[in-house]
Amino acid sequence: MGRSLAEILPLALAATVSPSGLLFVMMILSGKGNARRNSLMFLLGGSFFLIVLGTVVTATYKPAVSSAGNPGRLAGGIDIVLALLIAVIIIRSMLAGKSPKQPQEENPGPRRQRPYPVLGFVFMLINISTLIPFIAAVKLLADDRLGVIENMPMFAILVAVTMFMIAFPVIISYLMPDRSQKVLGPVESFMSRHGQQIAHAYFLAIAAYLAVKGLITLSGA
Repeated sequence: MGRSLAEILPLALAATVSPSGLLFVMMILSGKGNARRNSLMFLLGGSFFLIVLGTVVTATYKPAVSSAGNPGRLAGGIDIVLALLIAVIIIRSMLAGKSPKQPQEENPGPRRQRPYPVLGFVFMLINISTLIPFIAAVKLLADDRLGVIENMPMFAILVAVTMFMIAFPVIISYLMPDRSQKVLGPVESFMSRHGQQIAHAYFLAIAAYLAVKGLITLSGA
């Protein structure tokens, strides 16, 4: 289990690096109404999507590997493809040359309750920079010889770490309701200025890790 955690943790940390998700949750927290509840519902929707995705990947990956003529080549090829996808994300983001900005609230109108769990689910669905490292980590779990039940604690850790950056403002808002802005204000300012650069550097390291891992797996297949 220690070896699996050591392998999965870097990918989980890559998945949690989501400056746009962090700023989106902080925008929800700064809104009117029951902001803390709304942000919590958003997190639950995102977490539910990750659970569904992880279940689908696990259910489809193992049969595919079992039926492959050379499982090692398939596993190594998937790692290389994931590394290339991360590299494409980095290149597109650098070419765009824009730092994540906090979404602006819409003009006030008739107040209506937004479906925040659905918003969280959809946000995670389109948050490709989180999904690719998450899928790579789930693949590592699926490669493990342990069964699904035995891997459930590791999968729970993976989901929790993946959601941590987005969940951080919500956790602070519940633990420090009167002083949360003193903590979150500097965090928001820092991530608005430097979040994209931090994400680029870490994603580049993860892409290199997956590429090397894939090549080693292919050479031994």
